[in-house]
Amino acid sequence: MILFDGNKLSGAIPDTLGLVQTLEVLRLDRNSLIGPVPSNLNNLTNVNELNLAYNQLTGTVPNLTGMDHLSYVKLKDNSFNDTFSMGDSIGGSLQLVDLQNNQISSVTLSSGYTNSLVLVGNPVCNTSLSNTVYCQNTDENPKTYATNLANCGNKLCSPDEKLNPQSCECAYAYEGTLYFRGPSFRELFDSNIFHSLESSLWNKLNLTPGSVFLENPFFNINDYLQIQLALFPPTGKYFNRSEVARIGFAMSNQTYKPPHQFGPYYFIASPYHFQEVLRYKVDCIPPVVETAGAATDIKG
Repeated sequence: MILFDGNKLSGAIPDTLGLVQTLEVLRLDRNSLIGPVPSNLNNLTNVNELNLAYNQLTGTVPNLTGMDHLSYVKLKDNSFNDTFSMGDSIGGSLQLVDLQNNQISSVTLSSGYTNSLVLVGNPVCNTSLSNTVYCQNTDENPKTYATNLANCGNKLCSPDEKLNPQSCECAYAYEGTLYFRGPSFRELFDSNIFHSLESSLWNKLNLTPGSVFLENPFFNINDYLQIQLALFPPTGKYFNRSEVARIGFAMSNQTYKPPHQFGPYYFIASPYHFQEVLRYKVDCIPPVVETAGAATDIKG
């Protein structure tokens, strides 16, 4: 993978990039790159994500012919011009081509491509394509995934607790946010993908099966897949300190490896509120010795 997004790079993309044919993800978005894209870019036949958005690239849109593994192409907010052709051999896995805010004046569509193409903000949308779906602002991710809590009914927890999907009991979860920088998919409603992440987490972190909750996956402004995560203690309501330290180390130092399709990630944990241990102040109370009459304090 090449993940050089948001690195303040400048200048032109070198032609030698097209020689790195083992690449699976190429992210050069959010830089200051200029000039045309090398004509040999379509030599990268193993790439599944191509993201060159938010640069100052010019010339024609890169030729995608032969890049059969592509699932996602994002070239928005550049200055690509002239005619864009989808090519005659677009791979069946291509789900999205985003060309918003360029200078494209003509488009040749491929009969083999029926998924999302975004052309909003291009001159071509002022002509014959103006009323097509390609030139309309739409919600890219209308549906998202959340771990199923249907078996738990309508049970509610206190504001500081969450419902454990495994036991349907309220507990203090270890929470945080996962950021995946180069996933090989865009569907946020495919439960099988997220089930694989859930089972990977509880297996590799030695948690009880079913004790992982995922919610609100979306692609954020940096185009990272962002997911809210909650992990639940195997017994009781709380993790102890050693358990939190173990899990936090595995996630923060990336010794935990997610399923391959999620790609590289980083994790930001929320503060964890450990169980309070109540300590009572014990005053020194002098012993009491009973005499034949009243009780008498013995002072020593």
